[in-house]
Amino acid sequence: MEYKYILDKSSKKFTCPKCQKKTFVRYINTENNEYLSPEFGRCDRENKCGHFITPKGEYKNTYEVKFIPPPTTSYHPYNLVGKSGQNYKQNNFVQFLKTIFNEDEVKQIILQYLIGTSKHWNGATVFWQIDNKEKVRHGKIMLYHIETGKRLKNKEGKAYISSVRSVLKINNFNLKQCLFGLHLINEKETRTIGLVESEKTAILLSIFKPQYIWLATGSKQGFKYEMLKPIKNYTIIAFPDKGEYNDWQNKAITLNDYGFKITVSKFLEDTAYKTGTDLADVFLDNVKTATTKVIPIIRDEVKTSTVLKKVQTITEMKVNKLAQKNRSIIKLINTFDLVDSNLKNINVS
Repeated sequence: MEYKYILDKSSKKFTCPKCQKKTFVRYINTENNEYLSPEFGRCDRENKCGHFITPKGEYKNTYEVKFIPPPTTSYHPYNLVGKSGQNYKQNNFVQFLKTIFNEDEVKQIILQYLIGTSKHWNGATVFWQIDNKEKVRHGKIMLYHIETGKRLKNKEGKAYISSVRSVLKINNFNLKQCLFGLHLINEKETRTIGLVESEKTAILLSIFKPQYIWLATGSKQGFKYEMLKPIKNYTIIAFPDKGEYNDWQNKAITLNDYGFKITVSKFLEDTAYKTGTDLADVFLDNVKTATTKVIPIIRDEVKTSTVLKKVQTITEMKVNKLAQKNRSIIKLINTFDLVDSNLKNINVS
């Protein structure tokens, strides 16, 4: 499909008519490569501005439909995954995981998601996208801080992110991404999927809430039909980052009309956390606040608690301590059923 009017694909930006920031991309006429009137375009600040006006009226869009067969999807050889599965002492993300979980849990996470190590940057991690047919579609390379687990950025403020195909300089690679962790739907019996944006969040939540299969879209744009099609017959609980609820909810409504069973959680949207916060940030924030590793303790408490206790348990005391500083922890625990329903001694008043 070839449109007469399209958004400028160059890096040139104009002042947005709404927010007055130089983040406005204007429409151009593909026949003469000239810009349309200044009001037509889209602001890149989707969350904070969202100004977007398409050509209408006298700017009637004309196009002709041409069938162009989609390119054949390219795949990486599976042995690359095996080769990357080493040197974990030089993997910042894996070393960070060891500050939260025990040795067995970290090994379980690595084996589940086939986390790899890359030499592209010292300490870099590879997140492999392996589909439900065991085909390796993509290898995303990212660099994290070994102590905080946050993504590292360069002097220009850009995150260290690359791909296996770029590092190996593979030409004519037709990338068609899939959900991170998609291969796990063949390995687990549960029919409930927890869907988040980042790979890091899916990995952490797989330990915090193992009752779900945790998958990641890889980006906020990844919440779409093409990516979710392989899990259409599953019950999907989507947990968008703070600020993305409305977008994901609107998309879920459309997808549900096509037979999906998606519920979008509003948990983060109702908290005081800043825009961009995800579930992993909330869990880690509360783990750091506690004197010990609270969430794993809560999880172990669930396994052993069988009777009502009139006196607060150690876990309850720690949760109470957290709640005085951050009341959202109680809602978080209740949302994920992280404590036994018999534990009634939590007091946040």
